[in-house]
Amino acid sequence: MIVSLLYYALYPLSRYVTSRHWEGSKKGLPPAEVNGKAVWDGGAAVTTRRFTQCQTTLLDRGLSPSSGTKGETKESMKEPSPEKEDDASAVADEEQRVAVPHEETKNGAASTMSELESTLTEKEAERRNGLLQDRVEAPKQKVREITIHLVTQNTEEGIISPTGDIGPEKALGPQLECLQKEDKAQETTSSVQEKIKIPSAEESMTPAKTASEVTECWDEYVSPTADEMHGEVLSFSCLPSNTQSCLKLSGQQDTQASWHFPAGPGLAEEVQCPLWQFPAVSYYPPMEPTVPFEVMWRVWEEMAESATAAEPLPFTKASMDFTVMSYNILAQDLLEANPELYTHCPLEVLDWNCRCSLLLEEVQKWEPDILCLQEVQENHYHEQLYPVLSLMGYTCVFKRRTGTKTDGCATCYRRSCFSELSVTTLEFFRPEIELLDRHNVAIVLLLQPVVIQGSEAKAKGPSLCVANTHLLFNPRRGDVKLAQLAIMMAEIDSLVKSCKAKGEDCNLILCGDFNSVPRMPLYQLITTGELYFQGLPAWMISGQEDLSQNTHCHRLYAPLWPSSLGITDSCQYLTVKDMLKSQKSGKYQYSHDFIQQLRFCPAACVRPADLETIPGVTHNTPDASRVNQSYDKRFRHTISHQLDLESVYKHILPGFGNPEVTTLHSEGGATVDYIFYTPRRILTCDPNAGDFVSVGLKLIGLLSLLSEDVLWSMRGLPNHIFPSDHLSLLAKFQLDLNAA
Repeated sequence: MIVSLLYYALYPLSRYVTSRHWEGSKKGLPPAEVNGKAVWDGGAAVTTRRFTQCQTTLLDRGLSPSSGTKGETKESMKEPSPEKEDDASAVADEEQRVAVPHEETKNGAASTMSELESTLTEKEAERRNGLLQDRVEAPKQKVREITIHLVTQNTEEGIISPTGDIGPEKALGPQLECLQKEDKAQETTSSVQEKIKIPSAEESMTPAKTASEVTECWDEYVSPTADEMHGEVLSFSCLPSNTQSCLKLSGQQDTQASWHFPAGPGLAEEVQCPLWQFPAVSYYPPMEPTVPFEVMWRVWEEMAESATAAEPLPFTKASMDFTVMSYNILAQDLLEANPELYTHCPLEVLDWNCRCSLLLEEVQKWEPDILCLQEVQENHYHEQLYPVLSLMGYTCVFKRRTGTKTDGCATCYRRSCFSELSVTTLEFFRPEIELLDRHNVAIVLLLQPVVIQGSEAKAKGPSLCVANTHLLFNPRRGDVKLAQLAIMMAEIDSLVKSCKAKGEDCNLILCGDFNSVPRMPLYQLITTGELYFQGLPAWMISGQEDLSQNTHCHRLYAPLWPSSLGITDSCQYLTVKDMLKSQKSGKYQYSHDFIQQLRFCPAACVRPADLETIPGVTHNTPDASRVNQSYDKRFRHTISHQLDLESVYKHILPGFGNPEVTTLHSEGGATVDYIFYTPRRILTCDPNAGDFVSVGLKLIGLLSLLSEDVLWSMRGLPNHIFPSDHLSLLAKFQLDLNAA
């Protein structure tokens, strides 16, 4: 009883609340115009309600779409009853109702497209997000179900029109045509949305999308052809008129200045897009193809015109061009022993395999005819460098440092350009001399420039002496560096003298890491041929460090090295005839001049205890002044050499004024690597006849160096371009040839 009372009390109230809700929905939604009539989208609810009533009536009578059988159909067709006649009339009424849901379904679809254009607030979008899809899909689904139900019912009952001349197929014609039009309209709407990227109801109503995402509705747009655009205009006829105006694509597109597309919430805004041809798979126009370029950090500088093309043989005044490279390649053992110098470098650029590859690429790029390398690790030379350089046409000479160090120097030359006359390897370590206790080495080659055609040498040039060295690094031991340099200069001098004894000229190439900066005493000795060293601080010889703040420092005094070294202060070997004379008896006898040089040596100034005093003969004791005078005659306060040498590089960048650097690490940069050469000199043989003879080498080009700030902009040395903490030096020379 109580339940019945609650039912009769609450049911009207629920009906009232429901009707109020639908009325509010009608008020909040703008009407859509179809055929000039305003139709509310609330018709979807009416359709649903009518379908529910029809379905309930059919279910009450036991007629569902799936409940009928073939036997029942035949039986009903034989014996029609009054109840079935009532059912037939009910179906006829239902057929009339079918047109209304279909009309309402079209109105619902049209209203949906109209709502996409209207301006909606975020609150309305959220409220309609869940309802709009149901209103579009519900009428379609209901119409399909009603149609299936009617087909089944007509098949079972054999319903015929009142005239009796129309079959079940024609009776269902309006319903089937309605469904076909409905499906066609929906497919057309979907195709339009796909082609022009109109957001669907769910996409446009999603509040999570930002305004920028919503407005980009023209992305990946492909301009259609005229025929396609004509078809698009026809397909848009199913859309509301205001939507057609926004999406109208006419055949007069060529005269348009831009496309106009709807955008924003509800597609109420308009976006203008220029008539660009956008690719179908990209948001943006295709990028212009860029031409790959290489930053030329180092440039080749031409000093003079190179040699002219080869003249027909025999030569009258032919010349030969050749290039020389000097390169400290940084031994891997030294790199790993001093990691504090390379803290600024990425680990990958310190790997030997990476550095070796870059090194060989650099050699292959410049193709020097003579290659002088320093800090060449012995195992890397034999396993990697020598095999590749041999295949490139080089003949190589390697000299490892004495002591425990694993690196040394290597000098390579092209077999096609030079023939080898002599090879000399020098060791600066002399155990019997305290000054020369460092394990540095040098290589001195005597080469013959040749021009080979076929298997014969058609022309030869004057001898070329190529010296390669790596002097001591220690900035405080300038005296050791001078002694090492004197040993190498003496060897070069002996080769030059041997060539001149044969009536031939000899040009010089002196390469290496001298661990001395420009314009300092050691550099001055090489370029000027003379150095006054008396009283100079030892650190000043190389100038690598400024130690002037030290109150006590080692200074240089004559003699710099003992006479047992066999080298004079002119950086020349003492001849044997000046020191010794051999007799047939096998005994050695010192010459008068040699004994006279030793009369004031420290051993000669010590008076033997048993020496008898003879007035005027043995009663005198040498004083200090006479000792200095004696040493001045043997070893002066200056050292010199007879070689004419000049530096390839001028150590100042032209046009900038910044100093060049050849090496750089964490402690700074400096110029310590050099290529010295014998410059060309013009000699006059007969001024009246106008005969001139040129000797020496002509510098015609070089590879420019860099300043310290530029190297730091490249993250210092080594880096991904330069594999060593030194830069390679490269110069091109020209020498005169004589017909063979």
